[in-house]
Amino acid sequence: MSQITRLKSASPVDRATALLREPHRIIPAVRRRIRRPVALGGTARPVRKPKKQRLELITRHADLSGLGLEIGPSHNPLLSKADGYNIRIADYLDRDGLLEKYHGVRPTGKIEEVDYVLQGGRLPDEIPDRFDYIVASHVIEHTVCLVCFLEDCAALLRPGGVLTLAVPDHRYCFDYFRERTALGRVIDVHNAGAKVHSEGSVIEHNLNHVKKGGEAAWSAGFPGTYVDSYAMPVVKQRAAAAVAGEYVDTHNWVFTPHQFRLLIHDLNSLGLVTLHEKSFTDTVGPEFFVVLSADGAGPGLTRDQLLLKSAREAGSSEEIRFA
Repeated sequence: MSQITRLKSASPVDRATALLREPHRIIPAVRRRIRRPVALGGTARPVRKPKKQRLELITRHADLSGLGLEIGPSHNPLLSKADGYNIRIADYLDRDGLLEKYHGVRPTGKIEEVDYVLQGGRLPDEIPDRFDYIVASHVIEHTVCLVCFLEDCAALLRPGGVLTLAVPDHRYCFDYFRERTALGRVIDVHNAGAKVHSEGSVIEHNLNHVKKGGEAAWSAGFPGTYVDSYAMPVVKQRAAAAVAGEYVDTHNWVFTPHQFRLLIHDLNSLGLVTLHEKSFTDTVGPEFFVVLSADGAGPGLTRDQLLLKSAREAGSSEEIRFA
């Protein structure tokens, strides 16, 4: 049975989840549906954030009159050429490949020509142009090296350019039971020069992957019980692929909003990344939004304040004070 046939026969949630785990990709292939609870006694229905609202959050600091780059729009670009945006696309398949991949699985009418077909190398080596803004929606958590991705994007930006990130909040997606990413691991992975996700990262992702109420992502207050997504044989199979050197698509990094802000602050203070925070939007649905730039003013909070907010996100109720 072909992959597409299997996907057609799967449930909508399993189709979306399966598409996110294809080898040789650092980006999610689908936009997740957002669900919220309805009135008590009712049935939860899928609800998307209004496209206009989300687009405004993503483009709030982007000079849309300039040249933009969207990384990994797959079948549904946020800023399409058809809508008149001066935008270029980077993805791991060309247009024909995307049409074949999503045929019968997702709507394909919005798929546009891919300007840069990525081969897994460093972005500045594969993309010769420079941009006024870069959009990356649900990309950064899939990257093998977080530092490399941020620095690659910084190198692709013109002076004054911005990188806009839409990032999943692990409290409202299938990463719910995972620990948040530690600064030390980010640095160690960078220093190790890893090219694919490690066996441990692949195991952690798949072993702790859950659905809530049948969904892989949800809004705060969404009702439902948790169910493990993958049986142990599947986890072992994917781990073995990683050991063999295959790229196994994985949420390599796990965040909450202020913990992510703290991470960027620390990486910048340590001289590992050159981008600063320019603006921040706390969680809406299952995701939060951060705009980074070389001339950003930073989070506007002290490191101690970011630590406190990060601890609150992790569930701490202690009255924390710093000397």
